[in-house]
Amino acid sequence: MSDHKICIFKEFIDYNENCQQSQQLHPSYYQLGFICSVQAIPEIVDLEQWLTYLWQEGADISFENELQAAEFANNVLKLVAELERLYEQATPLNALDCDSWIRRDQTLSNDAHFFSAGFLAAIELFNAQWLMLEDDPEAQNLLQTTILLLTKMAPSETIDPALIEVFEQLPDVAEIVKILPQLISNLAYSAASTNTEQQ
Repeated sequence: MSDHKICIFKEFIDYNENCQQSQQLHPSYYQLGFICSVQAIPEIVDLEQWLTYLWQEGADISFENELQAAEFANNVLKLVAELERLYEQATPLNALDCDSWIRRDQTLSNDAHFFSAGFLAAIELFNAQWLMLEDDPEAQNLLQTTILLLTKMAPSETIDPALIEVFEQLPDVAEIVKILPQLISNLAYSAASTNTEQQ
């Protein structure tokens, strides 16, 4: 992947951490996870249906002027376009730089927690669209695997005891972050293929 392509992910993060709306927005990696998830949905979901979910609940969604609003939208659209390009070929999302999400003590960083939470939030929000995969065992398996692995990575104060047993059978977090860039892209590719076949 070229440096230019890697920069699109980094530009998205940097912009969101430094824009004037940063206090009202969800953390940058939560937004990144959310958008990666939305773009993987079997059928395209219009920007208007999900853009407001990048803001924290109850936040004031406003900009000081049109230029600010245009910059924000452009930042999101550049990421969306790059994800579409990568998902189209099932190209791994190497620019996520998931290896940096593992601390020296082998625990996950906040970036990993936020990304996972954002990705899962979008799956829950657009659950009806994911039901399209019910008749495709391969795509359904990819979806369930992605949900399980990200649930293990997402922060949770209360974990279902039954899930703890499942988590113990899953790869450790260091292994999960290695496979995640390809897994997400495979999910998006498979979901799009299922949607095309059903049309």
